[in-house]
Amino acid sequence: MTLNIAKHEFIGGIEDGVYKFNLPNYPHISESELKIAVAFIMYEKSNNRKTEIICADKQVLAAVNDAIANSHTIEPFILSNTTEFVYHATDINSAQKILSCGKLLSAVNVYGKTGEELSYEKRNSPWNDPADYFEYIMFCNGDDMTGDYVVLSDSFPNDEDLKKGNFNAGVRFYIRSEDIMRHSGYVFDGYHPAKVKDEIVLTEYLFLCIVPEQYREKLDNCVLPELSSKVHYLPQECMSLSKWNDYVYDFVKNFSEETKQFNG
Repeated sequence: MTLNIAKHEFIGGIEDGVYKFNLPNYPHISESELKIAVAFIMYEKSNNRKTEIICADKQVLAAVNDAIANSHTIEPFILSNTTEFVYHATDINSAQKILSCGKLLSAVNVYGKTGEELSYEKRNSPWNDPADYFEYIMFCNGDDMTGDYVVLSDSFPNDEDLKKGNFNAGVRFYIRSEDIMRHSGYVFDGYHPAKVKDEIVLTEYLFLCIVPEQYREKLDNCVLPELSSKVHYLPQECMSLSKWNDYVYDFVKNFSEETKQFNG
């Protein structure tokens, strides 16, 4: 794996084994960014992968190498300090299975295959994820569009359709950051905001499930009774992806505030 540290014009995450690690204030690297970089390198090391670090700025490179050498002295990255919620997005077919069984499952558990088998099947994907990634349920920040990009990736809409809302957004499963951090399978790998190994029981962790209104008929009868109060249908028609993303996250935040007020 290669860690490419710079101010990237297009942030593509990990692609073809290269993690485009973006520094908005490059060549300055913050303490939080150092923690994330170290977490990524330590995660790769724990999976027997070496990381090549590339950075044109010598001071930034030196700071990262020094942090790695002294990683035992660095306070861990605290997810809940940066975002209140994370979410996992799926297409409607996967959402039906999830809400009828009451669990989010890793790809390994969904398909009954090993990480190595799934990684080989996805070898031509731009992301080319390593085998261990398939053992986890991945999450993105609550206000990030990444989840929908992943859901739409097999047949990605053109720019015009994204602007006019001519697409079917993903179903989002929102969990509070402080809650996901207490899961025994929680891992911070320096790339995903959060991921959890094997499975998540929704009755114990789900805050809200946001479903585009057009899926109501397909989904309503699949939802377990104990989860029904957490499933909310929102109209997505004619919204751009960006507006839909903002609309959903505003709804989640407002619902959270109302819940806090109601509970005193």
